[in-house]
Amino acid sequence: MRCTLSILLVAATLLLGGCIHKITPQKVNQEIVAGKTTKQEVSKLYGRPYMRYKTPGMSIVSGDKKVVLHKGGEVWLYYVHFLGALDIVEQETLRVLFNDQGIVSSYTITNAEPTGPPQ
Repeated sequence: MRCTLSILLVAATLLLGGCIHKITPQKVNQEIVAGKTTKQEVSKLYGRPYMRYKTPGMSIVSGDKKVVLHKGGEVWLYYVHFLGALDIVEQETLRVLFNDQGIVSSYTITNAEPTGPPQ
């Protein structure tokens, strides 16, 4: 009886713990503001990123016109694993792009639309 109760307690903790730490588009949209949130604030909210890399930016040139899609900067990636329904492990990926001043230019979440103005 004690063993069964212990197993149920551990399972409930894992399921609830996964829900608490899940990065959702709604939560990120409340916590990150493109053009305002700093690297320090993102680090405080989500901790150390899984990966960091620099991107040179991207532009399109057609004839005399040049359209800058984004200016580039530093990218931080966060992978969050959690238990979903029926103990299926799911993953969310948060990608945050910072400009040269260390301010969020834009961010995306797995299966979500990009937010913030392109820079």
